[in-house]
Amino acid sequence: MSIQETEKNRERVRALLERNDVEIPNPESVTIGADVRLDAIEEGVRIGPATTITGEETMIGSGTRIDGSAVIRNCMIGRNCTLQSGEYLDSVLLDGCGTVGWARIRGSCAWEEGTQSAHNVDTKTTVLGYKTTLGSLINFCNVLMLGGTSPRLEVGAEVGSGTINFNFLPFGPPVGALIKPSTVIGSMESPFLSCSGAPVQYDFIGGHSSIIAPVVIGLNSMVAAKTRVAPGIYGDNILIGGGNIGKTIVLDVSKVKILKDIRPKYKILLHQLSAAAAYHRWCGLRIEWAESNQLDDFEIRLIRAFTEKVDRFIDALEDYGDNLARYLTADDGHSRPESLDINKQMVRRWQDELKPGVRKLLQDYTDYETGTEGLKSALSELYGRASGDKMGFYDLLAQLEYSSPEVESARNYFKQLTERVLALGKDL
Repeated sequence: MSIQETEKNRERVRALLERNDVEIPNPESVTIGADVRLDAIEEGVRIGPATTITGEETMIGSGTRIDGSAVIRNCMIGRNCTLQSGEYLDSVLLDGCGTVGWARIRGSCAWEEGTQSAHNVDTKTTVLGYKTTLGSLINFCNVLMLGGTSPRLEVGAEVGSGTINFNFLPFGPPVGALIKPSTVIGSMESPFLSCSGAPVQYDFIGGHSSIIAPVVIGLNSMVAAKTRVAPGIYGDNILIGGGNIGKTIVLDVSKVKILKDIRPKYKILLHQLSAAAAYHRWCGLRIEWAESNQLDDFEIRLIRAFTEKVDRFIDALEDYGDNLARYLTADDGHSRPESLDINKQMVRRWQDELKPGVRKLLQDYTDYETGTEGLKSALSELYGRASGDKMGFYDLLAQLEYSSPEVESARNYFKQLTERVLALGKDL
């Protein structure tokens, strides 16, 4: 920075310090960008040494600690988070999230409350549900993980150290770099497992596992350590193990780029879109509830931004479907001869029926009010009783009985929404 820029930065840092409610132990090492709204950094925030904060969208909630050597750009961070060194870019972390050293959270990630990661974790365009825990040395890009939780065990879904989600398909230079499949773990049953009396169900991905996207793994399933999870749809309540390559495979690389019947890939994609669409509606419920109960502006802006990141994940799923179609229609030689007609039909169906159908259901609120009215009312009543204690959304949800009519009605609504999306491709 020039001398003039350095002095202006000092003025911004000083302005935060003069409020007497922001702690900056080593102000000379901290950079606050000119585009940062200082009033979006709440009281009780601690900004550690060698931290750089930029971006007009950046928000940092009260009680959050940035322990130092962090780069924060257009990242919206909730209250009472603890973030150590790393990059936090264009993402949203809700209350109580935490990282250990050298995290990389980028590309429209969205972490729900209580999500934690150990050191050297990279997530990109990844949505993690309530209380997800990631171990160390993990690369988890293009993942939606709604893996369940249990108030009795105080745990959520967990991913073991050394796990990678492989999300790149080498389909050649014309569009290969654009074809990035995703992985979905868990289901929309997950949020309701925080309710009192809910069954103990959560996903566990063992360490040093390789997930070869596109993959769908159901709720309450486990992946054994050192497993290679091949593309496919895996059910609920199962153990996935083995799958490691036992012998060397040598092929002409051109054969990798010639695709067989593509329908199974679109079937996986539709399952992923069903989960993402239902979760998007869940986020909308949270926005509606926050606004009706007049939560403060910071909290409402945070959950709105979180929902926008879920939109970006849905966009990424659609991009995969579009680019797969683009690759298949670019050259007849990209399909095996026996699969050419099937693949062309599948491309047309994706473009004319499946993608528009999912978009239509995202805008269709049939049975939404009757299915969720009881849940919203019960949560509002609990919030009113809390009388200013500022209980979190999931803390309130945990006070409701899993078997109560209002929870049961909401669970059925989200289940039916998921089934309506899946019905679009029931014959795949």
